[in-house]
Amino acid sequence: MNLVFDQDIVSLTDFARRTREHTVELKKHGRPRVLTHNGKAAAVVLSVEAYEKLAHDAEERRADLRLKSALDNYAKGKRGMPLDQAFAQIQRQAAKRRAAR
Repeated sequence: MNLVFDQDIVSLTDFARRTREHTVELKKHGRPRVLTHNGKAAAVVLSVEAYEKLAHDAEERRADLRLKSALDNYAKGKRGMPLDQAFAQIQRQAAKRRAAR
């Protein structure tokens, strides 16, 4: 996401006064707004669509990294564990989570 400095950086006061106008612009352009307080960045506001895309992209990246790690381990000869062992491990972890509640 590229910021347009004269449009995308606004004071918190201006954002509060003109919230409706800013939210229309957020949706229209898909760029975030950097909100400042006393001249320093204080918060970033995104449209719902921009947030969902950002969250989706982050999840895709995490999945790619997990897959790459699994493929690297497989290439190194680390083939995992037998199915019954894997299920037992999952059951132990689930029991620990239930007990922690």
